[in-house]
Amino acid sequence: MTAEMSEGEWEVSVELSDCACEDAEAVFRVLGGLFRSDWNELQPEGRKANVWLSRFDVSGDGGRPDAVTLQSPVTAELQGSPHAVERLHGVLTEAFGVVEVLEVAGDQEKQLRLRLETR
Repeated sequence: MTAEMSEGEWEVSVELSDCACEDAEAVFRVLGGLFRSDWNELQPEGRKANVWLSRFDVSGDGGRPDAVTLQSPVTAELQGSPHAVERLHGVLTEAFGVVEVLEVAGDQEKQLRLRLETR
């Protein structure tokens, strides 16, 4: 689901690391199926990467994700407004086993580091 991204209070930056390309693609496929993103324009297309980045507009009701199998755990860093990060966190919790690693919250922005695993 690719569309024009709205910058602002409903946009969440997602950084995935410590994982195989296939697992990063699986996570972004789940999120991209529910929310507008820039993932399709940014995909490494077969290239190896250490970190994968994408932005998601979580302003709409994306629906409920299916559970997804990962080959190994994925580190996900979410950054955006507190309510947008919480919305995306809720979606990830439905699709994966989630362990919160770090939370840094402020008035205008929240950063959340998660460990995603197969449920």
